[in-house]
Amino acid sequence: MNHFRKMSVLGWSIWSVLFLFTIGLFALDILHAPTIDPLSFILISLLVIIFQLDSIEVKGVYFTFSESIVLILFLFFGFETALIVNQIGLFIFQFANLKPKVAIRRFRFTYPWNAITAYLEIVIPAAVYLAIGGETGLDFYSQESFVPLAGLFLAIFLNTVFQKYQVKWWFRVDIALSDFMKIAFYTYVVSLIFILAAALFRETNLLVVSSIAAALTFFIKRLLIQKERQDAFKSLIEQYDEAKETVSLSQSEAQAIEVFLSQCEQLNHYDEGYVEFRLFDRILYFDLKTRQPIDRPVVYALLDISQPNDPVLDYEMRFEWDASLSDAFHNDYHSFVSVRSEEIEGIRTWIVMTGEPVYGYPKIIQQEIIKLLKSFNRTISRCHERDRLYTESRTDSLTLLANARAFYEYGIQQISDISMYPISVTMLDIDFFKKINDTYGHQVGDHVLQEFGRRIRQVLRTDDFAARYGGEEFILLLNQCDMTQAIEVAERIRHQIEAKPFCVDQHEISVTTSIGVDTIEAFGNKRLDDTIRNADRALYVGGKYAGRNRVAHFNNLTT
Repeated sequence: MNHFRKMSVLGWSIWSVLFLFTIGLFALDILHAPTIDPLSFILISLLVIIFQLDSIEVKGVYFTFSESIVLILFLFFGFETALIVNQIGLFIFQFANLKPKVAIRRFRFTYPWNAITAYLEIVIPAAVYLAIGGETGLDFYSQESFVPLAGLFLAIFLNTVFQKYQVKWWFRVDIALSDFMKIAFYTYVVSLIFILAAALFRETNLLVVSSIAAALTFFIKRLLIQKERQDAFKSLIEQYDEAKETVSLSQSEAQAIEVFLSQCEQLNHYDEGYVEFRLFDRILYFDLKTRQPIDRPVVYALLDISQPNDPVLDYEMRFEWDASLSDAFHNDYHSFVSVRSEEIEGIRTWIVMTGEPVYGYPKIIQQEIIKLLKSFNRTISRCHERDRLYTESRTDSLTLLANARAFYEYGIQQISDISMYPISVTMLDIDFFKKINDTYGHQVGDHVLQEFGRRIRQVLRTDDFAARYGGEEFILLLNQCDMTQAIEVAERIRHQIEAKPFCVDQHEISVTTSIGVDTIEAFGNKRLDDTIRNADRALYVGGKYAGRNRVAHFNNLTT
């Protein structure tokens, strides 16, 4: 920021010198008050102001085409009129383009330099034109005026080239000379239209000539602006639309995040970028350049302090930046945008991007970014709702274990994986559960089922799968667990159940379980359905019928 502070001080210093110098020229009667009548002066000033307010932006630099009118004002009405009207139009333009968040910073830095530029735009060409014999008024258009007019346009051309390097020095913005000259070409072709209009209406009031030429110029200017906007944004907006559709097709949270990060990389131009995903009770941060998860970047803390409630914050050029942000980023970055989406059912996305190009994130692109964030949020919400419904359809609502449907789906996956063998299936049944319901009521029975499921989970390994099979029956799938290991697991569960009475509503209830086990030793030996049926048979024949509260393996059955 030191560069821009210095440029601000230098700009106001030069502006002050030029202002005092011009006032001195009027005081010494070297320059004279405009001879134009007040009404014509006001109307012409309004023409300039209209052109100033309707500008074309090219890479952060605004072109208004008011230079065309000012040039013709000089040729028609003299240097003093053109100089004063030019500065009035600039002053109005400066205030019309102030953004509330950066108004003081922008005015403090840009006004003096814009005023100096506007001053030189008229002073240098006018000095050259008058020095080689040019005249003002309707007499400027004659055969003898060819050389002065050629000198005028040559001075304009050279001054335009000089402006390109002024912008690079003042604003640290390097715009290609071809871009600068393209706009200058349009601007001064429009000036020639004024001159031709003056030639056609030599005997007409100059105000009428100016108005006709201005109307024609404004029409041409609007066509150029429309073309610039279409060329610049049409293709990009179409890409944003495709990105929103691509994100919306994601089938999971992880896929949505990956697709979103990929689309951001393709759509947006940034040298640094970060995104915050607030997903219910979790907050994730990613670096947009690497697409990798990171700790919370400092920029979010700075924005929480300086702009806590702003859904969108953007800076077009570096001198507009808040001081704390400026210190946190590379000095060559100009554009900055922060967009926070609205929160949707606990989901919010916050993206921050910055880079070297000026005016990198215009309003139309900001709106597309907002739409992309909304599309992402809706997709995440939909994915979570689908996951919730999927989980509920496969979860026993009472014990919060998996249900039989989920067990079959998981079991089919596991027996198809040769690395999971040997696989054991264990069936468990609470002994005399009907008696518990009849004695204490079904509500107590439900609590017993919940506690039974909790005690099972205490014994199982991380990769073991437990489900409520139905009623008071539970089923386990034990990966990489042979016959001996499966019996050991089942015995630990049996001891865990009978070791301590179940305390429900001040009742101490002794609970036991009978358990049946079967094992698939190798891939292809048995089907899952056969193994479940064998474990169930072991449960009843070797457990229930043998006296209950015991473990039986199908291979050990004698009947």
